[in-house]
Amino acid sequence: MVMKKKLAALERIYARYDEYTRELQVACQKYCAHCCTCNVTMTSLEAAYIREALTGAEWAAIRQRLAPQLEKIRYQPEITLNQMAGLCANSQEPPEEIIDPNWGACPLLEKNACPIYSARPFGCRCLFSSRNCGDAGYAEIDAYTITVNYVFSQFIEHLDQNGKTGNLSDILLATGAADASIHAEESGCHFIKNRAIPMLLVPPEHQRDIASIVNDLHAIVESA
Repeated sequence: MVMKKKLAALERIYARYDEYTRELQVACQKYCAHCCTCNVTMTSLEAAYIREALTGAEWAAIRQRLAPQLEKIRYQPEITLNQMAGLCANSQEPPEEIIDPNWGACPLLEKNACPIYSARPFGCRCLFSSRNCGDAGYAEIDAYTITVNYVFSQFIEHLDQNGKTGNLSDILLATGAADASIHAEESGCHFIKNRAIPMLLVPPEHQRDIASIVNDLHAIVESA
């Protein structure tokens, strides 16, 4: 019952984000996959959401496709966003992490299309640009939307504060294992524990504009 409530809350968070992005000028379209790298991270709750959306055969095919990724270099985070917020709250510097888009494309892509698009994690949902990344060589996103993305990510982690965060491939492959930590050790996966929100990463100039979004997210998380 608890998991069902959390999954329902996650779906509402995704829907609230769709409301926000609907008003934006976005250049991204189907088969545009410049930002779809192997470095996307996600929470264990988001992995459960994806599993719920797939048939048994689809889930097995996804896991089979991901398995070779464990032998490849990919971004494996050392700190969650809420951990980073906690360090900032205490005037501490977060650790430096290396992430390189040249490490490869998302292993789930099929001819530049995403087979789990409707259930994709937030790390994918917030990857967009106001102009074509192929033309510019990079994504273009305004500062306020970056703040919005941070806040949504923080609430998703907060909702799954008893779960874990990791690379998309690692998390999806561990989902459904009898013991995720043992599976992680055996496979070379790396996870970090999620945290509650210590403070929101919102600069002073964005606090008034984002207040209604924060209130909505608070209500959604409290409902779970």
